[in-house]
Amino acid sequence: MIQTRIINSSEFRTAKVIAAYFAIGSEVRTDYLVKTAFKNHKVLVLPKTEGDQIVFYKIFESDFERKKLTKGKFGIYEPPDSSDSVDNIDLLIVPGIAFDSNGYRLGYGKGYYDKFIEKNKSRFSIGLAFRFQLLNFELPHSNFDQKLDAVATEKKTLVFQDLNAS
Repeated sequence: MIQTRIINSSEFRTAKVIAAYFAIGSEVRTDYLVKTAFKNHKVLVLPKTEGDQIVFYKIFESDFERKKLTKGKFGIYEPPDSSDSVDNIDLLIVPGIAFDSNGYRLGYGKGYYDKFIEKNKSRFSIGLAFRFQLLNFELPHSNFDQKLDAVATEKKTLVFQDLNAS
């Protein structure tokens, strides 16, 4: 239901380049979203850790099978080394362990997505969360932590900024 909510959004429909992720632990899976993006001729990119940052690399439909992706340093499947990096992401789909109603998220503690969002504020970023991951209290955060533009759950999408503001 969460993936369908994203697929039906105007952000997904208008995006040419979509950054997804390969879920681990309690993160919302993205397989259906990725397959739908390929069907709709979107460019799909997945993150790869490089030093203390993430870089997004283009994948092809055949790459998305785990056999063609490689496990990175945290055991997360990443694009093959032969992939091309992509900077012009329209829709950034963000994983997390917990989210609050102000747009902050708790990930696995390395700050990769926060660094990427800070450098690429013009991208629309949306977290995927099961209802139990959406907290009714504010997560502790620092100036380093970046707010997402939205979070989608099975029941609703919370938007945290006026998307028409300049």
